[in-house]
Amino acid sequence: MVPYGSLSYFIAQLVPNLYKSELWTRGRASVDDIVRFLFTQQMQLWIVHDPEEQKVHGYVITELKLYPKCKMLVVQYCAGDYGSLDASGDVTFAELDKFAKAEGCSGIEFFGRPGWKNYARKNGYHVQTVVYEKYFNEVQP
Repeated sequence: MVPYGSLSYFIAQLVPNLYKSELWTRGRASVDDIVRFLFTQQMQLWIVHDPEEQKVHGYVITELKLYPKCKMLVVQYCAGDYGSLDASGDVTFAELDKFAKAEGCSGIEFFGRPGWKNYARKNGYHVQTVVYEKYFNEVQP
């Protein structure tokens, strides 16, 4: 997880992938909104970073969500270079698990593309719901 004081160092490298996340929100949030969530500490930034190259290869942005009966860690945004999930996914899932448990969460939840199904299952997640959307007067990504 990126400490608050280091956010500004990494944000510039994230911008191309943040636009991917903005696209997937389908008008619900802009890049500016996502960056604001990070700087107000509403959400947490996790990066796949190669310190030797000084390059960010991907990220996960999470939010601690307090429901009436439990607290969950919610993966709100995720994007990265091709292959970065294969290279770092197991470590990323393990770190998210550790953080969620330390924060007293009952679990972790996320919505994702259908392609996540096998990878999510491999890491102990169960497919409970598929989200289908309908938009009026818009071209969907």
